[in-house]
Amino acid sequence: MCRSLMQECKWSNRGSRLSVLLLGALLLALSLVLGASTRPAAAAGWWNNDWRYRTLITVDANNYERQDKPVEVNLNFTPLLAAQGGSGALDPDSIRVIEINNADDVIDADVPFQFDKAGDYHAANKARGTLVFLLKGTTVANETRRFHVYFETAGGGFSAPSFTDLVALTDGVSHKGYASLRLVTADAEYFYHKPGGGFATLFDKNNNDWLNWNIAKGGAGDFRGIPNMVHPNDGGYFHPGRNSVTTTVLSDGPLKASFKSVSKGNTSWEVVWDVFPTYARMTVVRKGAANFWWLYEGTPGGVLQTSGPDADRLTRSNGDSITAGGTWSNDISGDEWIFVTDPNVGRSLYLIHHQEDTKVDGYTADTGNNMTIFGFGRGGNQRYLSGLPQEFTFGFVDQTGINGVRPVVNGAYKPLAITGSNDNGGGGGDPGPVCNPLPYSVLVSPKGAVTVDGVKHADEDVLKYDGATCEWTKIFDGTDAGLPASSNVDALAVVDEDLYLSFAAPVKVPGLSGKVDDSDVVKYSGGTFSLYFDGSAYGLTTSAEDVDAIAFDETGELLISVTGTYTVPGLPKGQDEDLLRRNGTILELHFDGSGEGLGAEDIAGVDVAANGDLYFSVMDAFNVTDASGNAADIFACKPTGPGHPTTGCTYDPLWDSADYGFKSFDAFDIE
Repeated sequence: MCRSLMQECKWSNRGSRLSVLLLGALLLALSLVLGASTRPAAAAGWWNNDWRYRTLITVDANNYERQDKPVEVNLNFTPLLAAQGGSGALDPDSIRVIEINNADDVIDADVPFQFDKAGDYHAANKARGTLVFLLKGTTVANETRRFHVYFETAGGGFSAPSFTDLVALTDGVSHKGYASLRLVTADAEYFYHKPGGGFATLFDKNNNDWLNWNIAKGGAGDFRGIPNMVHPNDGGYFHPGRNSVTTTVLSDGPLKASFKSVSKGNTSWEVVWDVFPTYARMTVVRKGAANFWWLYEGTPGGVLQTSGPDADRLTRSNGDSITAGGTWSNDISGDEWIFVTDPNVGRSLYLIHHQEDTKVDGYTADTGNNMTIFGFGRGGNQRYLSGLPQEFTFGFVDQTGINGVRPVVNGAYKPLAITGSNDNGGGGGDPGPVCNPLPYSVLVSPKGAVTVDGVKHADEDVLKYDGATCEWTKIFDGTDAGLPASSNVDALAVVDEDLYLSFAAPVKVPGLSGKVDDSDVVKYSGGTFSLYFDGSAYGLTTSAEDVDAIAFDETGELLISVTGTYTVPGLPKGQDEDLLRRNGTILELHFDGSGEGLGAEDIAGVDVAANGDLYFSVMDAFNVTDASGNAADIFACKPTGPGHPTTGCTYDPLWDSADYGFKSFDAFDIE
């Protein structure tokens, strides 16, 4: 029986593995032979015999009443599986969360949940991440609730469960002229400007906009938003209506949607937002050298009213209250939270700073009485917040007095007492960063021998980092394909199922006569090699004309770069920062690197998007406008002018292999 707002809590189950009844002795004997289970087939309180493994999670309200509270538990299923005599790869689709009583009887077999994989997740070796599930209905202050998490290994044919989406996220919407995230819950509708890293619009359930960022000057529009965290003198990061950060969706499930914003150019600032059904939480992951504040600059109920019987009010956790025309210039003593009330709509917006401090938490209306200026760590124009950790939460409550607001605020941010969390060592630690899904995958050939997730790979191999699953797999084993172990892939392109490769030195390739030169490109298709591009036929004959980067442009024609100075018919002498395009029997200049700020670099990898954007890696370090890094990075050039050679680039960082457990690479392809 549901205890909450949830209307449907359904999943599609797979069919039973056993189609006939077997004798108990036969079942026991079979389990001993297969080593498949550590429990009797009819274990007391076992929810479903299609599952062999489970773990217990307990959640205590920790002295604060909770209402439809999301629970976050860090789990590593690999040691949980091993401790129960199992082995193999976790099937994430098999996970189920079942609420039980103290006798292990099932109370609720339809507990909504999601599993967000960690950044270093590996189904067989490190199946870790964050399990988010719902404490349905009311959990009283002294109540402990118990849950069994069931799971299975891959190959069982499980289907992922389906739950009502309580946090609906849409990426890439246009809002007031900016690419944005739109998030819709039962209580609110949020619009988050991706290039600015701030909320521009916050509708309550009656469509009152409590922010209303717009292009009007100052407090009438452009100064508004949440969290408006970094002063313009220090970069102006995390403010709507700006172009100072890069925002990426990390995960999106029925109970939580997560995304991060990282400062452009100087990546020293990073925040992560987690939006739940009734509130949004921000965590400062990294910060630069400057102090900061966390601001609510907005319009309670849609329009700021600073005086009169219907004036908006601000109230602190200790009950101190002022109208929106008043001021504060001291610290919030005790719990650091306030709520802003519009009595006309009978609703408040609560704002929480999780870490108590002694910093000023100031308030004033702007000079035109157009917006609130409330700030944790703000006194006048001074920023006082520094150091980590720093977390902030905000949400709506349909209450206007402190006795009605306080239990909602406490329920939103006060920690639960949870048992059953674990990590690799079994100590209940942090399972690592949340898996950051990417809208693309990256294929690389390593620079020398590497070990990824305990598996060794060589420089004649090709590996794939799957942006959707955050997992590494080997898609091409050079020695299995017949290449000598001494061969080194230094250029790579992938079209459909076919691989195009070039090598760092002449090499014997199966099925081809003689040796393939380092200026050539071979095609590997259906297990067979063929010569695709003969560099000598195009004038590439010197040691400096080794092809070390290949791609196909948006028309499907081959692009190459070489390791040094090149001299080919019909072109002036060029350098290793250029791209050449095959056009029939000649090569033509496609990208003049020296003209695009890459004169000191050597292009070592390249790919081309369908829209003509270029992706590069270089031999050593690079430093261009809005992007800098080293040979472990991939960065993007968005052409600003028509035609070729490319005329003008806007650069952006794209992918750092070190962030994904990979040391360095010779060649790459974006998929």
